[in-house]
Amino acid sequence: MKTIDPIAVGERLARLRDYHGINQGDFADSVNIDRSSYSKIERGTKALKADMAFAIAERWGVSMDFLYRGRLDDLPRKMAESFISNRTN
Repeated sequence: MKTIDPIAVGERLARLRDYHGINQGDFADSVNIDRSSYSKIERGTKALKADMAFAIAERWGVSMDFLYRGRLDDLPRKMAESFISNRTN
């Protein structure tokens, strides 16, 4: 079984945030995550807890599979295409 890569999770969160044109603090506030904690999650130095991931998924229209595993299947088409075209790895 694959483990969850916190750095990759953080990169996906940053992409999601950038897609919506919002800064880290406002993104954290939008899902009631402490700003300092969110910054660490986005850097990959702190794990994204399931309850936080659920709040992000619900608020920003992504799936938990996208956040944790990078799956684009359930994303809105325009968002998925944007992430694919901006993929660096």
